[in-house]
Amino acid sequence: MTKAKKVLSLVLAVVMVAAMFAFSASAATQNATFTVSVDNATVSQNDVITVTVNLTTDYYAGPTNVPVYYNPAVFEFVAGSVTGAKIFGEGATDVQSYNDAVTGCLKVAFIPNTAGTAAAKLLNGTLFTFQLKAIADGTSDIGLKAEDQKTATNIGGTLYCGAYTSSAIDNNPATVGQTFAITNTSATVGATAAPELQLSETGAANGAVIDRVSTCNDGVGFVYGIATHEGEMISDYLTTPAGSIQVVANDQGNESTGTLIQLLDDGGNVVETYIFVLFGDVNGDGAIDSTDVTDIESVAMYLNTDNYADDGTAWSIAADTNGDSSIDSTDVTDVEGVAMYTVSTTQAEFAAAFVSGKGI
Repeated sequence: MTKAKKVLSLVLAVVMVAAMFAFSASAATQNATFTVSVDNATVSQNDVITVTVNLTTDYYAGPTNVPVYYNPAVFEFVAGSVTGAKIFGEGATDVQSYNDAVTGCLKVAFIPNTAGTAAAKLLNGTLFTFQLKAIADGTSDIGLKAEDQKTATNIGGTLYCGAYTSSAIDNNPATVGQTFAITNTSATVGATAAPELQLSETGAANGAVIDRVSTCNDGVGFVYGIATHEGEMISDYLTTPAGSIQVVANDQGNESTGTLIQLLDDGGNVVETYIFVLFGDVNGDGAIDSTDVTDIESVAMYLNTDNYADDGTAWSIAADTNGDSSIDSTDVTDVEGVAMYTVSTTQAEFAAAFVSGKGI
């Protein structure tokens, strides 16, 4: 071990010892917020990004130690790039850091080195910055881990921000173990993936279908084969390599026929909308019952000709269980069998029949 590392290890040990004081009941009323951000979330190999860690406390901050993690397979720490705030005053704050390149963890410690130095409540100021260099394509989470926080039950925790009872520093922090709120970030090296609605492993294994072919009046396609009336969740069956998925309940507040599935980009903008169909539930109330049988039957018998099977609406697909573009006695029989518990056709089976009938 080099002399510098020995000195740093000793300093960090001193900081940890200084923070191991009584955990008073008042700690629960003290709060600190750590926010980690980057100046560029999408870069190319060999680019350098700056990571900023901000800190807000509603108490007088004491000795502080912050481990920040990153993926060492994607980024490498730029030696000598740590710049720390003088939270105990200019000339009165030691800022020490150590980077573990194997695990991808940078630890930065702040220690008051002058008795009587004034402590302060921190108001979302920059605690420290450092730089990472992109070395390989991929995405890296960058941030703190809540499980690292030093508490009464985790005395060995390496994430802490001690508290003084006032601005006067007497080298005896009053408490350790305050409530921490943590906001982390990430950065991607190389081309970013585009949002695309895809089946998750669960969706693929259970016969869900994303239909981008059938005419859709209210979106770019439909999703079938998920038994929401039996407790299955749409969100468990779908995924996207980028962005996110938002499920918006139908006008009856259900995850059933008419539910919107919105594909969002990284900025939260809707880029595509799909409509969910629960085969047999033509009125979207979340159940397959006699009401649906009556509705389908009225169309099949030409008692209600306001709607028909191939008009691009979710309800008509829910009624056309075999995908032959016609609502007829076959569909009535299918749905009646489910409603009356005389057949056990699954949503995946209905979806397969519909896809086959439509030639998708």
